[in-house]
Amino acid sequence: MQMEQSFLTTFAFAKINLALAIHGIREDGYHELQSVMQSIALHDIVRVRRRGEKIVCRCGALSGSGNLAYKAAVLFQEQCGQSGGVEIEIEKHIPVQAGLAGGSTDAAATLRLLNQLYEEPLDREVLLKLAGRCGADVAFCLRGGTMWATGRGEQLESLPSAPKLDLVLIKPAAGVNTREAYRQFDIIGQGGCLTRTDWEKALLQGTTQQIAELLYNDLEPASMQMVPQILKFKQHLLEAECYGALMSGSGSCVFGIAQGKQHALKVAGQLRKKGFKNVWVTRTVS
Repeated sequence: MQMEQSFLTTFAFAKINLALAIHGIREDGYHELQSVMQSIALHDIVRVRRRGEKIVCRCGALSGSGNLAYKAAVLFQEQCGQSGGVEIEIEKHIPVQAGLAGGSTDAAATLRLLNQLYEEPLDREVLLKLAGRCGADVAFCLRGGTMWATGRGEQLESLPSAPKLDLVLIKPAAGVNTREAYRQFDIIGQGGCLTRTDWEKALLQGTTQQIAELLYNDLEPASMQMVPQILKFKQHLLEAECYGALMSGSGSCVFGIAQGKQHALKVAGQLRKKGFKNVWVTRTVS
């Protein structure tokens, strides 16, 4: 009788973009980016085990072959010449269509766990390449921390670790489809440019205010046109005396950098009193 294999489990951390600039469109149709990406403590829980004959991905309404974690498992098995059943279970806490890499981080966690399950057939470089094929943010989610991202977001270089930032996240009921956000950007957009040395300096000196002053996102105006609440939520966070506030990625989630944990809890409480449902208090993780 086959032993019932137990699950390997890991946290899959969300990300925010502390800065995101768009340089233009590449020959492959993707946009050329520069971004400062940062892991945050908000996370999904991903469990993987070998079982049966097929790849199965359970994730509530997001179950099945459309899930990026499912795609990651298929690519992993092709890369290793493996077959056989894999069961993936995802406990969702990261909201979708929020700009927090919820799908990407689940895919990255799946790759990491499968590599453990199959006794590390792939080295880090191959795993990162595979992640890049799954989606633009998957490689970052595999590495985590604080990163300078270029290309379509998959080319990564380490930055000094961000100091601990206490964050308040708030998401409008409406999500933003990333592709739509870029389409809208192409109509109205003025691309910008980030200065890496400014970011290195701010991260090294580690004052929250310096980091807050550099927050930047070229996709904000495009996504705000689609979901006007993004602007309203940003204003709420700034009125509540956050050091800075920004939409993450293509949205629709907005984060505020609070003055500390107590302040973050207070701001979140005020927002919930106003009747806003999707509010989280979290922090950066290195």
